[in-house]
Amino acid sequence: MDTASFLRHFRRELDAFGACLAGGDLDAPIEHGDEERTLAELAAHVGTANLFAAAAVTDWDGRTDPPDEDPPKVPEDPYELTRWVDGTGEVLLMSLDIDPAAPAWGYYTPPTAGYWQRSRSVAMMLHRWDAERALGEAGPLDADLACEGISEVFDVLAPRQIGRGKAWPPDVCIRLEASDTGDWWVFGPGEPVADIAGTAGDLLLLLRGRRTPADDVFQWSGDRNAALAVLKGPLT
Repeated sequence: MDTASFLRHFRRELDAFGACLAGGDLDAPIEHGDEERTLAELAAHVGTANLFAAAAVTDWDGRTDPPDEDPPKVPEDPYELTRWVDGTGEVLLMSLDIDPAAPAWGYYTPPTAGYWQRSRSVAMMLHRWDAERALGEAGPLDADLACEGISEVFDVLAPRQIGRGKAWPPDVCIRLEASDTGDWWVFGPGEPVADIAGTAGDLLLLLRGRRTPADDVFQWSGDRNAALAVLKGPLT
């Protein structure tokens, strides 16, 4: 996916997230793993992450340490909070409208603007889904962007967790296949011992802790127990 496509996805998801803030209960709980936060707290997280990513690109000077992580002042008024989140998105969009090969600070190689173009677009889609689910029913995830998100898990997030000692390297290989796009991924050594099939969106939600392996949207074959051990991670 190219820069223009990532930024277009980000803008659309940001607008949908803003609609949740403007018309929803900001005290609504966000259900995601062990995290406990409200929609307002999720909004603060989104805005802060947008500004951090923008600084990772615009303030890069060859450093090995991340940019200043001092938290910004987040508005408490609901109307101002909605405007602030949208403003942070605009800042990020301007920062990321550059060559994806441009250097930037990043969590994992390669530290480029392209890392943030993909990462923030996928994150914005997931947070929009979180917000919509908290307020009622979540809309679908874009299949192509979901595929990018799955690749991010296996290219960046899982290796980072392993490198930080927060997850064990997988003992066996598993294969995931997106039933709606035909894309597939393998993770682990050797030949796959198990296959998991589902839509790209559902597979991303599984990897990012929004669905469980027991959900009936997935089709399994092979050694399911071995695959569950790999998926336990934590991969992200």
